[in-house]
Parts: sequence; structure tokens; C-alpha cells
Amino acid sequence: MEVAKDKDGGGLAAAIERTLRRLRMLLNLRGDTDEAGTVETIRRNVDFKSANAWTLVFAIFIACVGLDTNNPVVIIGAMLISPLMGPVVGMGLGLGTNDSLLLKRALRNLGFAVGIAIATSTVYFLLSPLGLARSEILALTRPTFFDVIVAFFGGAAGIVAQSRKTRGNAIAGVAIATALMPPLCTTGFGIATGQPTYVLGALYLFLINSVFICIATFLFVRYLRFAKVRIENPERQRRTERWIAGIAVLVVIPSLLLAWQLRQESLFANRATSFIEKEIKFPRSFVVDHEIKYSWTKPVLSVGILGDTLSPAQIETLKAKMLAYDLPPEALELRQTSLDQDMDRRLNEKLSSRDAAQKIAETQVAQLEAKLRAQELDRELSARITREVQGLFPQAEDVLVLAGAEADSAGKRFRIRWKEAPAPADRQRFDEFLRTRAEEATAPIEHTLRMSTATPPPTAKKAPTPRKRR
Repeated sequence: MEVAKDKDGGGLAAAIERTLRRLRMLLNLRGDTDEAGTVETIRRNVDFKSANAWTLVFAIFIACVGLDTNNPVVIIGAMLISPLMGPVVGMGLGLGTNDSLLLKRALRNLGFAVGIAIATSTVYFLLSPLGLARSEILALTRPTFFDVIVAFFGGAAGIVAQSRKTRGNAIAGVAIATALMPPLCTTGFGIATGQPTYVLGALYLFLINSVFICIATFLFVRYLRFAKVRIENPERQRRTERWIAGIAVLVVIPSLLLAWQLRQESLFANRATSFIEKEIKFPRSFVVDHEIKYSWTKPVLSVGILGDTLSPAQIETLKAKMLAYDLPPEALELRQTSLDQDMDRRLNEKLSSRDAAQKIAETQVAQLEAKLRAQELDRELSARITREVQGLFPQAEDVLVLAGAEADSAGKRFRIRWKEAPAPADRQRFDEFLRTRAEEATAPIEHTLRMSTATPPPTAKKAPTPRKRR
């Protein structure tokens, strides 16, 4: 029995040993590291040459269109095109290998890329006909500690994937997750629209992403034991590492505060919603709307109530119940409307709309009456001029005065019908008389000839040609 027990114990220990060995092999990052290829790739992507600069400009324009139209698919496509990851990862490699020349080159190229991105996005939003702060833009102006987590683990995934001999497609996912370029586009939006809070929020998000991608790269380069550039002054290296730690702490602290504020805002909104649903219930009054605004100093819970007006005692009871939901009683603001007031408001709105419709109808009737009156005056003028003209020009049959839509012009037009064609001198004399009489010096005059109504004589039939006899 003891022998069997020893065998069982030995078998269990061997199984645990095999499992641990497999785990060590699974988690071992150094075994498949391509140090030379990784360093060469990162160094090559650090520099901003003409192609990279133009690619960045094009990607910025695409991202700005996506932000302006609130289209996340377009923004993702722009992030895949953008070459901004190269200088950021290069900074981490330079820090991890003590390569000060690479670090300076990466910093210089990153600053150049940031300048191009902000200038391009500012120009776009200055020319854009939309210029509205949509949800995709607003999401980039309030970074929190969660963005720090995404940036760090995104940078870690990027350097780990890039350091493998067989590289996967993780770099594209890192470019999307860490979102280096959209914050720069939002910065341009804030500059173009004169909103400094958007500029500061977006730049802070870009700083978070850049710093923690760089730190993740630095840590994993050290862990993977990439060859370091020889440093003659170890104290300088330790000072650089302290600077990195200090910058990381300074960047993290505001994000922690913003994350705490986001949590407090979420808690306040959930508690306020629960309080409204469970406590603000009355037999003859009900909630029609509510608005929740959170701030550190003075949160507001504004509730609109329709029905019987609540008494001061009922309001005090509601405020006392707010303490059970961990809500400050002074945050409650009630907007009460009685049924009578609501009916009066609706009646006034209906009367106002009816008065407006009546005024429009009265205006249209007045316009029609004026038009009919003008046509009547034109007919009277036509009759008077016709009588006067027939005394001076017997061959003139009648004169018709056309105005408005009938005249196809802004002024008047005259149409003269003649019994027979007048001589050119008579026609000229008639035109001068008519323009003087009607006080229309430039009015066009149309001359027409009366159509003859006499029945034309029958056409004589042609006699048939006699047939020749054969």
C-alpha cells in the first residue's frame, strides 16, 4: 500500500512539474524574440520623411471627416493609416536601450508630426460647414484612468507583437485602441471653434496615450533584455529613469481624479434615477421629465411635475428621503405645473397658432383682392383708350392693357388689334400717343391684325378630261 501511495505521489508531482514547465514555455517571451529585426523596424519607422508626412496629412483629413460626421468607421480607417505610432515606440526603445540619439530623434519627429496634425485639423475645421461637437469629439475631451490602462496594455501588446519572429496583426489593433491621432484632430477642432476646454482635454488624452505606450515599450524592452548602448555615466541613466517615473505619476494623477469624477457622476445619476422612480409618486401628480447634472460643488436633480401642486410638507418629505439614496437634499429642484396652467398654456398655443393661420389667410385674401382690383382698373383703362384711339385711328379695332402675370413682365404691355394693316407712319404715331396717354414710356406694344371671318369662296371643280377612244 505504501509503495502504491509513493507511486501516486510521484505521478502527481510529475504532472504538476509538466504543467508548470508548459506554463513557463507558454509565458516565456524571450524564446521567440527577434531583437535585430525589431530594432531595425522601429528605427526605420521613427523618421518622418516626405511619404510619412503626406500620409499623416491624408490620415488627418480622413479622421477629421469621421469626427465631423460622427462616423467611427472612417475614424478607425484613418488610425490604421496614421504613422504616429513609430516615433512613440521609438522613444520607448531609446529609453530601454539607453540610446539617447534615438530618443532625441524620436522626440523631434513626434513634435514635427504633432504640429502637422494640429495645423491640418485646424484648417479643416475652419473650412468645414458643419463644425458641431458630436459624440465622437466629446468622447475625446474627457480622458480618465481607464485611458491610461488602455494605453499601457496597448503599448505592451504592440511591442510584444512587434518583437516576435513571426509578427501578427496586433499592431493594427494597437493603433486603433490607443487612438493617438483623433485627440490631435479634436485639438484642431477646439482651436478652430475657440473652445479651450476641448483643446486641453484632447491634448491630455494624447499625452496619456503617448507616455504610457512609451513606458510599456520601455519596460518590455528591458524585460526582453535588448542590447543597451554603453553608457559611461550610470548616474545619468538612473536620473533618466527617475524622470520617467515622475512623468508617469504626473500624467496619471489628473486621470485618477477624472476617473473618480466619472464614477461619482455615474453613481449620482443611478441614485437620482432610482429616487425619481420609487419616491416621486403622488395620486394626482406625476413626473413628466427630469434632468440630472453632476458637479463636485453643486449637483442638480431637476424634476418636472404635472398635476396638483405639492405642499411644502410633501417637498420636505421628498428631501428627507433623498438622504436614504445618498443624495444631497439641496440638489432637488421641482418645476411644478398644475393641470389648469397646462390647459391654459395649450389653449394659448392653439389660439396663437389659430391667430397666425388667420393672419396668413387674411393676407392672402387681401392680395387676391388687390390683384382683382388691378385687373379691373386695367380693363377700364383698356375701354377708355379704345374709345379715344378709334376717334384718331379709325382702322384700330381695340386696345388691350396687360399687366402683372399676364404681361410676363414687371410693368404694363399693350396689345393693339387693327382692322387692316396701318401705314408705318400711322403705327409710329400711334405708339407715341399710346405711351404718352398711358404714362408708360417704355411699355412694349404688340400689334396684331384682325383675322378675316368671311367664308372663302368655293373652289371650282376641274372638269374631267375626256377619255380618248381607241
